[in-house]
This record gives sequence, structure tokens and C-alpha cells, in this order.
Amino acid sequence: MRYLFFDIECANCFNGHGKICSFGYVIADDNFEILEQKDILINPKTKFHLKNRRKEGEDIELSYPLEMFTASPDFEYYYPTIKNLLTYPDQIVFGHSVINDIHFILSECKRYYKPTFGYDAYDTQVLYKLLHKEKNESSLSKLCEKYGIEVTDLHRSDYDAYLTMSVMKALCGEYDTDVQGIFAKLPTAFYTVKDDGSIVNNFSVESNSKKLLDMARKIKIDRQIPKNQLIKEKYFCLSKEFEDNHFCKAKYLVREIRRRGGFYCTKVGKSDYFLKGDEECDRSKNVKKILSQEGCRLKVLDIGQLLRMLEIDAKDYEAIIDEE
Repeated sequence: MRYLFFDIECANCFNGHGKICSFGYVIADDNFEILEQKDILINPKTKFHLKNRRKEGEDIELSYPLEMFTASPDFEYYYPTIKNLLTYPDQIVFGHSVINDIHFILSECKRYYKPTFGYDAYDTQVLYKLLHKEKNESSLSKLCEKYGIEVTDLHRSDYDAYLTMSVMKALCGEYDTDVQGIFAKLPTAFYTVKDDGSIVNNFSVESNSKKLLDMARKIKIDRQIPKNQLIKEKYFCLSKEFEDNHFCKAKYLVREIRRRGGFYCTKVGKSDYFLKGDEECDRSKNVKKILSQEGCRLKVLDIGQLLRMLEIDAKDYEAIIDEE
């Protein structure tokens, strides 16, 4: 597995569209050893807006003379390179406040009439925020300060990519784990850019899981329902894709599971039953790994099997409208 950390600088963001003037990246291995580092300078074919650009009125000072940008090829020329870098197989992509960089690439594809393309991207800003349960996002410079990472050249894209890698390495050190260990804590903390240019914020799905967990804690066992040993004190996990696309039905199922003495959980490894969805998700990928283990107790159910286990009429279930 290799990791790609990238960062983008723009000449301006007029009309909400970033005109890219540099694409910097660092490619590293599992031990954060740098395999490649490069800053690609791009002619934005527009004027630069660097004064009073931040909310605080801060100026941006780029790391190269403007003449170097205007003498470089444009985004159309580097489009195949950028696409290949971001879509390289068996690779995990990172950025800091990466949603901005995602939008920059999409807007440039639109400006140059180039096809959009799909990839996943983890955000070190989001990972830090969720791990530390903070309300506000932290800038790259603030996180470098927190972790004692020396900063000498902000706004040089490849250097900012290097700092992003350094923050990710520091996060792993803080939690005494590796990248995969961080992902185990936050398996959905990434964005998915689809081929059509649409963006899915996967970690927003966590809020659905949290709602279900909070709801499940408040539901009491219904003593009037006959005991079912297949359900009592058993743990049920739902496909994350199912929760996202059928949240009202998911609430109904969790409620009925709890009423019969079962438990809802979000950890596949702790579960006795897993309700599969229509599409693969991070949880279903974990199911495949768990099922291959010797002595695995996990059973995968489709919705029909779960309804029969809960003794729920399929017509009553189908009558629930997913309006959330």
C-alpha cells in the first residue's frame, strides 16, 4: 500500500472556482518513508489574487516568481498526470481540508472541458477533529504547531503535502498505531468523488449510526413479546449503506430488535448478525474478512431473513417511507 498526500494552490477563487497554479504531492510507504515528492507548477491562465485573500485580510506569498507559473503548461496539459496520481490503484489519498482541493480539481475539469474522475480522499483535518472530538477544524499550521512539526515554507504545494503527511504520522504516533489503526477508529472519515463529479461525504453517515445508537439506548425490552433465543442478547449490525439510504426503515428495525432483547451495534466484529445492503460499504468489506476467520459466529442476513426472525410482516415493513 502506498499513500499519496497532495495539496493545491490557486491563482484566484473568483466566482467560487479555483484556478490551479500548483499541484504538489508526496508519495510515501506504510512507514511514511518518502518515495517521491514533486511540485507541479501550472499556468492558471488568469490573474493572481494574493492580497487580502484570507478572512483576516492575510496576504498569500507563493514560493515561486509569477513568471514561473505563466511559463508552465496549463491544467489541460497536466490533467492526465493529476488523474493518474489520484486514481493510482492500491493507494490511499490524503489532503488537509481536502474538500477544497477536490472542488478545485472539479472546477478546472469543468473550465477545460475534461471528464471528471472518481477517487477517495481522507482529510487529516477531519481525522484530527473526530479523534479529538473538537467542534472546529484546525488549520495545517496549527496542527504542525501542536505536534512540534517545523514549518518553513507554507503555500508551496509539495511542502504542504509533506506537512500533511507529517500530521498524519503524528496522529498515528499519538494513538500508538498505524494508518490502518486510525481507519479502524474512523472507517468512514473520507470523501468519495464519483466519476460524474458528485461528492459523497462518507463520515456524515456516522451521524445516522449515532442517532440509532442513541435511540436504541432508550428502548426497553417488551416483556409481552415471546422470548426468541435467536435474538435475545444477540448483537445486530446494519450495513452502513442501508442506514444511509433507508434510515427510517433502519430505525424501525433497531426498535424491533431492542424490543425483543437484542442489541444494535456498529462494530461488525462484535456482531452476531449483519444485515447486508444493496451495495458494498466499509462494514460489508469487514464482514468478508471476519467470515474467513475460523470459528466465526457472524451470520449475514438479507432483509427477508431478518424480518422473519423478528416475526414482522413484510407489508408493514414496506409501508415505511424513507423520508429522512
